[in-house]
Amino acid sequence: MKLFKWKSGLKPKFPNVIEKFFGKKITDEASWDEDVSLVPSVNIADKDKTFEVNVALPGVDKKDVNIEIRDNCLVISSEKTYENEEKDENWVRREYGYASFQRMFELPESADPDKVKAKMKNGVLSITVGKKEGYETGKKKIAIQ
Repeated sequence: MKLFKWKSGLKPKFPNVIEKFFGKKITDEASWDEDVSLVPSVNIADKDKTFEVNVALPGVDKKDVNIEIRDNCLVISSEKTYENEEKDENWVRREYGYASFQRMFELPESADPDKVKAKMKNGVLSITVGKKEGYETGKKKIAIQ
């Protein structure tokens, strides 16, 4: 599984739309694990009626991906193990593998957790989160007197 690697001390530069989606300001003071983390690349777009989340998952089968809404968070995870054994007259070779990841995104107030759809094509997981109807986005027009 080829995934994007982040090392300690490196911080991705998130555009403002990502900070709005998370509902929090991302600072340089964020702590990162000392170990190398394997996380898939994610793009998030704020459209008129939906939020669109695209996750790069090359080599991952859709049956190995779990998507759920938990405590007002969109949780995307995968876990896979494998075992391979080769035998010959004088030797045995066994290989074991394990790969997993989990990404969690806090849904903004305008997101409707009942309007979530997902599809996977060519190694890209596309998730659409609908927005609540009639929700105003913190903008207020002020009349001039």
